[in-house]
Amino acid sequence: MIALARWDVAALAATWRTATPFPHLVVDDLVTPATLASLQQAVQQEPHWPNRGEIYEFMASGTTLAHPTLREFERALGAPEVLDALRTISGRTVSTVELRSYVYVPGSFLLPHADSRATVNRVIAFAFYIWTGGCEGGELELYDCTMDGDELVTARAAKRVQPIDNRLVLFDVTNASLHRVHEVLAGHRVSLTGWFLA
Repeated sequence: MIALARWDVAALAATWRTATPFPHLVVDDLVTPATLASLQQAVQQEPHWPNRGEIYEFMASGTTLAHPTLREFERALGAPEVLDALRTISGRTVSTVELRSYVYVPGSFLLPHADSRATVNRVIAFAFYIWTGGCEGGELELYDCTMDGDELVTARAAKRVQPIDNRLVLFDVTNASLHRVHEVLAGHRVSLTGWFLA
């Protein structure tokens, strides 16, 4: 499902190492148009529920995906050749993937946070945008952080990544990889999002 043959892994590794404000990649045209269309149809059939908390509001699938096309995509992300490429690119050990579907409608948002958790071995976070037609807002913003050990001292907005259909964004998971999703003002932002785990 993933056009891995088109990846220049050495070039992507160089981009990862030099990216600011922390290691990340933006890979466009991850899948063929036919595969993208099948994923879009699958997400429309996948049950989603409202998720609300202090720092977020969006719709999300269950932790276990129901639609076979989405499960197939999750298996493709966790295939040995993809994991090998990600190990080479990031220099980090990854062994499995965790994936959910997220739908941001007008008013949905995710405030600044880091995905690092002491009890979960998240190594690389990712968002794969599959439907962003008519979306206003919903950009992924990355922050340049000053840390004192594991404690955040300062944070400055440094880079915004536009949600575009068939775009994969990958980024390092540490206490310093602070990021947010800006509020969606119009349209929909639909993604398959999760983590590669150690």
